Amino acid sequence: MTAQLLRIPSDDYHARDGFSSSLAKLLIERSPAHAKAEYRKPATKEMDRGSVVHRLVLGAGKDFEVLHFDSFRTNAAKDARDKARAAGKVPILEEAFAEANVIAESVRVQLLERGITLDGESEIAIEWHEDSAHGPVLCRCMLDHLWLGDGRILDLKITGNAAPNAVERNAESMGYAIQEAAYRRALVALEPGLAGRVDFLFAFAEAEQPYAMNIARGDGMFREIGERRWLRAVETWARCMAEDNWPAYGAGVNPLSPPPWALAKEEYV
Repeated sequence: MTAQLLRIPSDDYHARDGFSSSLAKLLIERSPAHAKAEYRKPATKEMDRGSVVHRLVLGAGKDFEVLHFDSFRTNAAKDARDKARAAGKVPILEEAFAEANVIAESVRVQLLERGITLDGESEIAIEWHEDSAHGPVLCRCMLDHLWLGDGRILDLKITGNAAPNAVERNAESMGYAIQEAAYRRALVALEPGLAGRVDFLFAFAEAEQPYAMNIARGDGMFREIGERRWLRAVETWARCMAEDNWPAYGAGVNPLSPPPWALAKEEYV
């Protein structure tokens, strides 16, 4: 695998070609057709706030513009919001910006309390190639914070619930194991001497009082599942590229069965 470090703005990064963990998640959960279409949900208020908190904490990432309105209900506010997005910025209202500052300060303090100082590089991208049966696959990822010399990665997640059981569910539904696998492989492709030494931490930070934080490290099973899913997605992507065939849900009639939990419920009625 060949790799290179990219110190480029986030907009330039997202404009580049390359397979990513978000596409891999979409390919596995939906279909190759959905991954090729790069289906994305429109930005929400929570997503915008998370982007701003990332910028405030990490000192890098997507730029934002504070809009001096109470809400986006008026035409003037909507127009300002649309202009900000057209300029590549995240629009955020004054009240929401004040809240984002509180969250960001809480994140910084709690990281320091755990001995984590953000003295590496933030929003740093890696571009690398994965081998496949159909040839090399160009891949890319952008790491929230990287200590390159130490082989450490920190990924910041702003969430509504950072409790361990909630994080476990969200990690599965959001494909965080795939993300970790891709980022680990990217870093090792860049620095082969880090093989077996990469340390990946998720920092789950709640967006409401008491702004609790949960620092989590995936165990061996978590990493194994992520690795398998990532490599399977890479192979599928490579095959679809080679054949120029991007299937969705099949051209025939698919079976429809009740899920296991429904069968279990029926047994106890």
